Amino acid sequence: MHGKKRSDQRFTLLSKGRMDINGAHYNCLVDNISTIGALIEVTASEQKHISVGETGILNTVLLSPVKFLCKVVRINLNQVGLQFVGN
Repeated sequence: MHGKKRSDQRFTLLSKGRMDINGAHYNCLVDNISTIGALIEVTASEQKHISVGETGILNTVLLSPVKFLCKVVRINLNQVGLQFVGN
């Protein structure tokens, strides 16, 4: 990440998921995850409906089904960077 040190350890994880934002549902692939966020992959056609700053719910399966309240912090190519927020 261009000289930036991460404050958390990110784990590679290829798991199907779904991002829910404003009543819309986007199928995704969870590429990697940490304690503070995740990187997901979505299709270009779905990505154009997602904006930085929006909040939503990431649904995926780790050891069991989980949901994370998150905020979109970065979008590039077919990847969306998410930051987990509050609880």
